[in-house]
This record gives sequence, C-alpha cells and structure tokens, in this order.
Amino acid sequence: MPDTTDANGRRTIAVIDGNSLMHRAFHAIRQPMSAPDGRSTNALFGFFNMFIKMVDSFRPDGVICAFDKGKPLVRMEMMPCYKAQRPSMDPDLHEQFPMVKELLGVLDVPVCELEGWEGDDILGTLALRGEKAGYDMLLFTGDRDIYQLSTEHVRVVSTKKGVSEVSIMDPTSVEDLYHGITPALVPDFYGLKGDSSDNIPGVPGIGPKKAAALICQYGSLDEVIAHADEVRGKMGENLRAHVGDALLSRTIATIRTDAPLDLELSDARFPTFDPAKVAQAFSALGFTGMTSRLVRLAGPEAAAAFKSAASAEAPARGTALEAPLAGEDAERALDEALAADAWIGCAADDDRADGSLFGLSHTLWVCVGDQLLRFEGDAADAATARLFRGGHMASGDVKALLHVICPADSSLPARLEASEVDATRIFDVAVAAYLLDSERASLGMEELAEGYLTEPLPSPTEEIPRAAVEALVARRLVEPLRTRLEADGSRELFEDMEMPLLPVLAQMEREGLAVDPSVLASQSAELGVEIHAMVERIYAVVGEKFNLDSPQQLSHVLFDVLGLPTFGLKRTKRGFYSTNAKVLADLAAEHDVVREVLEYRERTKIKSTYLDALPALVAHDGRIHTTLNQTVTATGRLSSSDPNLQNIPTRSELGHRVRQAFGVGEGSVFLACDYSQIELRLLAHLSEDEHLIAAFREGADFHAATAARVFGVPVEEVTPGLRSRAKAVNFGIVYGQQAFGLATSLKIPRAEAQDMIDRYFEAYPGVRAFLDESVRLAHERGYAVTLYGRKRHIKEFRQSNRQLVAFGERTAMNHPMQGTAADIIKIAMIRVEGRLREEHLSSKLVLQIHDELDFEVPTDEIETVSALVKETMEGVVELRVPLIAEVSYGANWAEAK
Repeated sequence: MPDTTDANGRRTIAVIDGNSLMHRAFHAIRQPMSAPDGRSTNALFGFFNMFIKMVDSFRPDGVICAFDKGKPLVRMEMMPCYKAQRPSMDPDLHEQFPMVKELLGVLDVPVCELEGWEGDDILGTLALRGEKAGYDMLLFTGDRDIYQLSTEHVRVVSTKKGVSEVSIMDPTSVEDLYHGITPALVPDFYGLKGDSSDNIPGVPGIGPKKAAALICQYGSLDEVIAHADEVRGKMGENLRAHVGDALLSRTIATIRTDAPLDLELSDARFPTFDPAKVAQAFSALGFTGMTSRLVRLAGPEAAAAFKSAASAEAPARGTALEAPLAGEDAERALDEALAADAWIGCAADDDRADGSLFGLSHTLWVCVGDQLLRFEGDAADAATARLFRGGHMASGDVKALLHVICPADSSLPARLEASEVDATRIFDVAVAAYLLDSERASLGMEELAEGYLTEPLPSPTEEIPRAAVEALVARRLVEPLRTRLEADGSRELFEDMEMPLLPVLAQMEREGLAVDPSVLASQSAELGVEIHAMVERIYAVVGEKFNLDSPQQLSHVLFDVLGLPTFGLKRTKRGFYSTNAKVLADLAAEHDVVREVLEYRERTKIKSTYLDALPALVAHDGRIHTTLNQTVTATGRLSSSDPNLQNIPTRSELGHRVRQAFGVGEGSVFLACDYSQIELRLLAHLSEDEHLIAAFREGADFHAATAARVFGVPVEEVTPGLRSRAKAVNFGIVYGQQAFGLATSLKIPRAEAQDMIDRYFEAYPGVRAFLDESVRLAHERGYAVTLYGRKRHIKEFRQSNRQLVAFGERTAMNHPMQGTAADIIKIAMIRVEGRLREEHLSSKLVLQIHDELDFEVPTDEIETVSALVKETMEGVVELRVPLIAEVSYGANWAEAK
C-alpha cells in the first residue's frame, strides 16, 4: 500500500497503547474463547478487531504498539504506593500478552517496551518525536491521562465502549470535555482531583468539577496553591493541608517524553507483512473470519496475489469453492442433498418490496457441502418450501427465511404454514450462539465465523455475494455449535425449547393484532389537545415560552429561572445540568412544573411512539405485525420490535388508551392469561423456605402475609401502606435490590430500607441462604443458571470495580427466577399452540408480553380455550407452590386486562 499523506505532505503514524487495549478487549469480549491448544484468545480477538477497524478508518502509514514492561520504577521511586491497589492480572489475560506481541510481529508492527517504563511514557516520547519530525501522530488508548499529549498534530483516539466506539480528542475537544482544561493543564487537573485507578491521591474532597473550576479560575495548579487562602470552607482546608500531595500527584500524572527508545519512526511502515504468514498465524488460533479482513489490509495487489496462491493450493486442501450452480443443475444438486439428509445452509437475498410477492427479483442461496446453489424468483420460493418440508435447514435467521414463504401479513398467500415446520430439522445459528452467550455483542455471520470456524472463508464477490457466503457459514457452523451446545449443557434447551418455539413465533407474527386506526387517530387528537393545554400551563407558571423538548432550555428554566436545587446534579458535556428522567423524578416534589414536565414527556412519547406511528405499520390485512425476538435480552425473555408492544405502559391510563385500539372484531374476544407472581413463586420453590412456601400454599394475600411477618402484626391488621411496602420488598428481593434501591423506590431513609430488608430475611431465612449460595456458585462458575439450564455469563465478576461486581451479584441472584420464568412462558407457548391445533380450535395465539399470553378467541370457544390455556400454562412445571395462571377477556386488549 503506498504512503498516504495529508494536504501538507505529512505522514501519519499510529501508536497503540497495548496494555490499555488488551485490558479493554478482555473485559469487552465476555464469551470464553480459546485456541485449539486451550489458551484463552478473547482479548486477542477484541484487540485485533480494534486493530482492523483502526487501519480501515485512519489508514496510517505506520503502526507501533507500546507495552508496559516490569514495574513502573520511575514513578514508584517518587510514590511507592503508585498503582499498589490494582489487583493482580487475570491469568487468562496474562497468557495472551506474549501471544499479542507474537501476532504483531507477524503483522510486521514494531513492539516498543522498555524495562521500568510505562506504555504511557512510550506514547508520550513517540508523540513528541513524531511531531518534531513532521508526522501526524494518532495515539490509541482507553486512558484519559493521555489527553495531555494532544496538539494540532497529535490526536488521541479514545476507546469509549469496549473496543468498538471511539472519540477523537484534539485540544478543542479536550477543553470542551473538561470545561476549560487545556491539554497542558491536564496534569494540574489530576494534581487536584487525583486518580483512584492509579492510586494518585490528589486533594481529598476535590473531584473533577471542583478541580476544573479552580484551575480555570486561577489559571494553573501553582496559582491555585498560591491563592489557597481564598478558597473557603472544607475544600480550602484540604487544599492548604495537601499542597505536597497535589504537587506530587501532578508530577506522577505528567507523562514523560524522554524515554530512551531505540526506534526510528521512519522504520514504522504499514502494511509490510506477508499475507500468507498472517493467514497461517491467525487461522491457527481459529480467527479465520478475521484472517481475510487482515489480509485485505495488505492492499488490493497483495490480497489478490494471496487469494490467487490460496486458490492454487485449495484443491489439495479441499476447500476451494466451485462456481455456483443454477437452474436444472441446482435443482438436481438440491434433490441429492435432500436425499442425503445432511444439513444445508441457506440465506435469502431478497429485493422485493414490503408486502409484495411478485414483481421484483429475489435469490435463495443454498450450500450443500461446499457447493453453492442459486435459486431465483419463484424457484427460490419453491426451493425454500421444499427445504422446510423435507430438509435439514441451517440459517443465520430461520424465521426470516420462513417469512419469505409464510409472510408476516395474513392477507398474503403462504406456500407453507408455520405449523408444518419440523423443529428437529431447523438450526438457527444465531439462536445457538445466543444460548452460549446471551450478551454477545454481535450475532452476525461474520462474527460467528470468526468465533467458531477454523477454515478460511471466501471474500464476497460479484459471483459469490455476501448472502452466498452466509449460506456457506451457516452450513459450516452447525457442527461446531452443536458441539459447543453439548459441552455447555445447552443442547437440550436449543432443541426442545428454542427451535420448537421458532415456528410458533413465526405464526404469531403472521397473525398479528387487529387494530382500529380511527381509534388511534381520535386518541391522538385528544392527547394533542391535552398536551397543548399542559404546555400553556407550564409557560404561564414559568413566565416565558421555551422548547420543552430541549434539555438545555429546560435546564435553564428549572435551575436558573425557577431556582430549583442543583446539589449533587451532574452537568452535561455542554455545561448545563442534566434533566433526565431520574433527575426530574427526584425534583418532582420541589415544584409542580417538574411534575407537569414529566407528564408532558409521558404523553408526547405515547402520542409519537404509538398513536401517531402505529397507523403507518398496519399491513394489508388491517393488523399490526410485531417481530418477536429470541436473541435480544440477556435474561432469555422474548422482546418485541417494529413496533415494540411490550413497552406500552401496563398500569397507566395512557397505556390503557392505546390498548383500546387493539380489538378482535365482532364475534370474538381478546383473551389474556398471565402467570400470577411467577418470579416470587419460583423464589419460594428454589429457596425451599418453609415460611415462603406456606404463604403461597395457604392461598392468602401473599404481600399481606409478608407484611404481617416483616412488620410483626396480625395479617388482618396489615394496612394498605404496609402491604405496599412489603410488595416492594418482595419484588426487590427477586431482583437483588439493596437498601439504596429500596429506599429510592419507597422514598424512605436508607437505614429504614435496610431494616426492612433485614427483617425480611429474618422472616424468610431460606431466601437469604439461597441468594448467598446463588452468588457463591456464580462466582465459582462464572455464570448463573435457570431450572432449565439457561446460562447467563456474568462478565462483571472480571472487573475490579466493586460496583460492577455488585451488579453482577444482583444478576446472579435474579437470573434463576427471571430466566426460569422466561423458560416457562416459552414452554407454555409451544404447548398451548400445539393443543389449539390438536383440538382443531379456531382461536389464535397473537401476542406474548412478559408473563402473559394473548389470544383472539371466537365467542363460542371462550370456555374451552379459557380452560385449555389455564390448564396448559399451570401444567408446565410442578413447583413446591401452586403455579397460577389467571384468565380474563374483553372486547379489546384494554378490557381484557
């Protein structure tokens, strides 16, 4: 690749902070990954994904990677406790550092490290040298102290989330971020505020806001110290008492630019690597999908030469792809594959307009062995139907393929009904990968290939487009994913729950929900009048007109005009106080206008999200067709999108209005059946607490029974207020809520909340023991698990931040209940749908919302279906307490609930 220079003829050198990026990658890639020899590779995977994106985005002329080496002697001599609080490196991460350096060597990227020096100082030294030598320097890191190096020709590319999102910091953006702190003043800033991650003390009681304000007021740390007598109160006392700490902290935070490096920047050129060696090294670790992306970095000529050489070797390796077959040849090859009963990979390349089955071309790509088949137009639909009826079909999105021939619009003809699909003959690779890691960042085919395949993949071409490669990937992924599912203990969950559920969801999406656009329009108009009146009331109280939807203008009105308290509030990057939902909820008691603004936001959201948007989503059959997703939530619950019907408020008057528009037409009712307190019942079952079990078995008011035990009063003397508090504790315990959260929700002192929680655990000691054991096991295993084996890997346990670890522990507490509830409702959906078919009933399952199933039921089937659904839902699992499902129905969704 030739050198790229800017308009001034300057070459660009990228310097990567290897330690920072490896740590971030390790914590960002949550799923355990390993090379064939067993060594961990997740940090390498994240690091080189970042590397590829960096080169693709910035096209540097040279790349260097800096690492720490040994103890940071220079700073430890000044401050022996420097970084002393940091925990030892995770062994899985530690073993990947020699590997990353080896792979950088294969890529011909210089590795720069110096005994006793930190990577930051190497970045600082290279940045200064490079700028003086006429280069533009890019510094890649997740550490903010590097911002002090920013100049016109030194920019910091800062990783913000994992290793995928970045921000580019120059002197202007650094000053904006720190409210007036220029790069040169960053060490002064750290001198005052300190840095807990590096054990830099700073001045006690001075955080980033106060530090920035003081430095901006006086001009520098030295001037702040010179005027310390002018700083009032405790902050002034601390400043005067810790002058030495501030000066030492600034020195420690100052990045050195004089490291004795034996490296010539002119020698840093990229790319100069051998594509064949890169392919061999990365494929050996299982990064085959990444390999093709790395090879492309070598430039078109080198990549083409490598591809040509690889193709020449391919016959001997047996991995070459022959030209795709079409027409009669494709039909014959499909016949043979169906007869052989092997897994067949499929992907659709569909250019048809929404709602049209005719007129525009679409292609089905099929992979049998390593042979690609192409079917177009009507032949594609016919082949898809054949595959669903008699093949073993693997795809990255089986449900989307099914909708090609069974459209999510009941007015369009279906070549095949969803109920005809044999769940043992479908393999959705995204769902399989999701079960292995429900918080995986991406379930795209390229990412899955990188994670699970060892053989190289062809790059998309005009003859073999991306959809064709996806069909190949789907076919190749079946065996490694089945092996992983088996080893993980998740194969039964995949085969007996998730795949049988898939056609049920497809049928529900085809059915959709009947909706009356005229009701939506009427409600929108009514709400518009209410919103206008509300806005006028707010203007009248405030005394001026402003844009309620502008956070900046609202902040001005609330805090400058009305003078509401700002203690403890954070400013945004643009310098005004936040007006997010939590801030407004906390301020609601301070002024009626805040309550009005909250109501305004709720009403405008309902109007724009539902009342105004839903009519455009009504299909030709007069129904709304949401998409039900199996691979979105970390808990295992289904989610709803396009539109999201799960987010309609359940208990508010506004949500009730929206639901009135969802009806069923004459001669039918909208029937809802939901599990009563299922997560609490699961808590009783799993904890085996005798008192909790007794409370449910007695069939009395469970929350009142809890109130009686927690507050020590007879159940008949439990007031509505006590019951409400007990209810909050009951549900809070399920979600691992601590005293702070309970105090916030009930608006009571934290000590009182802690006392309630303590009394709850005294009343139900088995619950405390169960939750403690859940946390212990999750720490030991690295994941929490449901009754049905659904695992949730808890990445937070790898963090050193105690708050993040505590969040992981709350996840460990609630996943056994939340995840099991998700499993139970899925089983119920499969069984209910099966029974409706078996008994030849006309009723249709149309929606699932959390613990509720919704049906469209002819009036002459109400009794039969009510009994069938209740019996089936309650019979999914036998618990130590009754599993109760409650049925209700009405003319529309609102009346049914």
